[in-house]
Formats: sequence, C-alpha cells, structure tokens
Amino acid sequence: MSPVIDLGEMRHAEDGDEPLPAPPRRPPGRTARAVALGCLVLLTLAGAAGPARQPAPARVPAPQGAVFVALAGRLVVADGPGAVQRGGREVTAFRLPGGEPAWRFTLPAGAHVLGLTVGAGGLLVTSSPTGVGDTVVTLLDPTTGAVRWRQSGYPIATATGGLLVENPRPGGTGSVRSVDPASGVVRWSLPVPAQGVSYRREARGVTQLVLVEPDGRVAVHDADSGARLRAGRVSSVPDGVSHRFAQVVGGLLLVDDGAGAVTAYGLDRLDRLWTVPVDPRAGIWFTDCAGVICRRDQVGGAVALDPATGRSAWTDEGWLGFAPVGDRLIAATAGDGPELDLWTLEPATGRVLARLGRWRVTGRDDGSGTLAGLLGLRRLTGDRTLVGALDVPAGEARVRAVLPGSWDECADAGEALVCLRPAGGLAVWPVVR
Repeated sequence: MSPVIDLGEMRHAEDGDEPLPAPPRRPPGRTARAVALGCLVLLTLAGAAGPARQPAPARVPAPQGAVFVALAGRLVVADGPGAVQRGGREVTAFRLPGGEPAWRFTLPAGAHVLGLTVGAGGLLVTSSPTGVGDTVVTLLDPTTGAVRWRQSGYPIATATGGLLVENPRPGGTGSVRSVDPASGVVRWSLPVPAQGVSYRREARGVTQLVLVEPDGRVAVHDADSGARLRAGRVSSVPDGVSHRFAQVVGGLLLVDDGAGAVTAYGLDRLDRLWTVPVDPRAGIWFTDCAGVICRRDQVGGAVALDPATGRSAWTDEGWLGFAPVGDRLIAATAGDGPELDLWTLEPATGRVLARLGRWRVTGRDDGSGTLAGLLGLRRLTGDRTLVGALDVPAGEARVRAVLPGSWDECADAGEALVCLRPAGGLAVWPVVR
C-alpha cells in the first residue's frame, strides 16, 4: 500500500532536509467545525516515511516545452504548441520502459503539433498549418505509427466511445462531424452557427450538442446519431447587442445577453429557469462543480450557485482557483511561487474536507473536460523533487517518488514516471506501486 501523508507537515526521511511549512492555523473562511474536521483528516494522513531512492532513468530526447503521452507501451513525444518558429513537425515514439526508438511521424511542411490525445483506439495528433488553414486531426497506430485516417478539425470524444470532429470557421461556415473511430468515415455532419457549438458532457465524454443561432434559436442534438432531440429559443437580446456566450454547464444552457444578465435554460425542455445579473464589462465564466455551478471572474474567489434556482449556495473569496475532480472540488490558495496550497472541498457547501499540501500540479485533461491522473511536484532541498499522486476525492496525497533534479511536468505511466526537464529532455523513471 502506498504511504499516505499530510504534505504540509511532512519531513523527508533523509538527513539534511529542511522541514516543510506547516499548514495554516485554519482553512480560509471556515468555521470551527471545519477546522476540527481538518485536524482529524491531517492526523489520519500524517506519519509516512519517504520512498526509497530511485534507480537510474532511461533518457529520451525531447524539446523544451514538449507535449508527451504514454500508451500501448510507447512514450510519444512532440514539440509543444509554442514551437511554431522552430518547426514542430515531428512526432516520435519510444518503447517503454527502456526508451528505445519505435517510430517517427512527420507532419506536412508548414504544419506544427497542437496536441496529442489518446482516443479512437489510437493516438490523435492535432496539428495546424502555419498561416491560414484548417486544423487537422490524424489518427496514428500507437504501436507502429501508421496513419489510419485524417480529418480537418478538433477531436472530441463522446461518452459511448464515438468521435466528433469540430471544424470552426468564421461567419457560421464551420461544421461538426461524427466520424467512425476505426476508419475516419464521416457518419453525419451539422453546420455550426457563428455563435459556435456547446457540448453536454458526462464522465466519459459528450452526450449532446447544443447549437445556438444569433437570433436565439436553439437546437439540441444527440452526440451519437446527430438526431435533433428538441428545439426552442432563448430570450432576445437588446438591439445592436449579440450574445456574449452560450455555454452548457451540467444540464443547463447558460446564455449571456451581453447587457448584464445570464439566463439558465434546462436542456431537457429548453425552459427558462432563472436569471442572474453580471457585470457586462467583466470576464465571467461558469463551471460545473460536481452538482453546483461555480461562477468565476478574473479576480478569483468562488460563488457556487444552486442549479435549480440560481441562488448562491456558498461564497468564498479566498480561493485563487478550483476545479471539479470526481465528486469533490480541488481548490488552491497562495503557496510558494508556482507551488500552491491545495485543498479538497465539498461542492454543495464549500466546506473544507482535507488539505492536500503545497504542490505544483501536473496532469492532463482526460478528454471529458475533467481532471484526471493528477500529480503534484514539490521542490526539496538538495536539488530534488517530490512527486505525489493527488487523490482529490479521498483527500489524500500519496508519495510516488523522490527524483533528483528539477522537473517541469510529469505523467504517470503505470510502473514508470515520465518527467520533462525545464530545458528539455525526458526521463523515464521505473517506480513500483
């Protein structure tokens, strides 16, 4: 069983380590009852020793700021989106755990990699040409690197294992298409209005598409068949003002009228449920927070709304940021530079359930719009990095490794950790669970 620790109190087992900062005397903005619960959780998590020193890693070449993903016994590496000026055309796979070269894929001249995604039974490489042109998604066989198919657009996974490809274009000339994951053959296509397309998501991916026309007409489509499930209209906007956004959050369609109000409509019947005032000059957005709707702005803090009424369920201005993970929220307060103090919250009340400790979070969106496979990095004395697995629903952080040196990002590949150096270069560290 992996050791469980309170990372705010931990001292590493080796001599010469300085003690890490203790947690604050109380979680921000909480009652004495929450403090008592926090203390109980901290006592439960405390008292584990660090793991054994790591064996030597396999080295894999990678550019600074590379994107990488592990699948099918391969580590696939490409230049990141910031590498446009230096080419960024190569996608290279290495065998795990040894790091031996397996295959190489080169994009057409002038294209560069935007991202790598696991999906459709293989590796989805999203790329963009330099200058004017549509984004392209290419499905590669992860074992051989062979091209299975290409389509223009961005890949979006459905909850049933299907695949959508969205190709946005100005002036409402774009489209969203369903493609066969094995062959890339287009099954059906829908035009995307100038307002864009929004998606209703579940844990595994998209279930519905919501199209909102500039005049307020709304159509809800099934993500697998493309069939129109229902149609309606959202409220009109003032003359000369267009909707700032139409966003699906949970089972609601939220429409900002651009003049100081956001109105919620139920997706099942497209009925108007509630309206809340907003500052039309502020950058405000909404997030599905595991049963409540979180409202955020550029300043920080959190306002959680009851999705049935739009009334405030709880408010806390102390959080720098937050996100849903499973049936809990992960929230952050200021820490030490990029390392933030992380907490687990109960979504319905905003109550602090546990302190995860001070970490710089690394991890990837799993394709469904939620966070998964989160790891935390923390600097230790002697130029070392502590890597922890962040289990937000359980309110725990477990030691995965203590690595020599500094690392930009790490990914969990099962029995190995893959980490990127700030100056470039990947290391594959064997780690026994």
